[in-house]
Amino acid sequence: MSAPPRPRLKSIIGTPSGLSIAPQAVDTTAVGEPKGAARKGVRTSPDPQTGDAADPAPARPGIRIYAPPVYRHHYDGARWSKRYSDTPTAAYACTCGRSRTATGQDSVAALVAEYDAHKAACTTESTALTEGRTAA
Repeated sequence: MSAPPRPRLKSIIGTPSGLSIAPQAVDTTAVGEPKGAARKGVRTSPDPQTGDAADPAPARPGIRIYAPPVYRHHYDGARWSKRYSDTPTAAYACTCGRSRTATGQDSVAALVAEYDAHKAACTTESTALTEGRTAA
């Protein structure tokens, strides 16, 4: 007797007749640096948005305030403390030429109030609205 014919199914494949080895690429190396890779990396320019942290000047009017946060220990139950980590500082300058600086918590608070009062009373016209980005 002869064997019955095999059913025609997609998942049934024929048995290989012998061992076969997968083809390997000829010029590949198993370890090491890839060929053509940059060794020194890409040179970058400095960040153009990093402004200088200097005090404001009449050419750059405004106010700068540095007030570090005061934290207690995380598990202490209270988030804030009277143990100050650094001294607060502030400085302002106006287009009229007036500039002031302050160091210490009370002096900085007084300087902010003085800046608000001066900004409201200053008669020098600001060129900020007619130059630069805001001109259009």
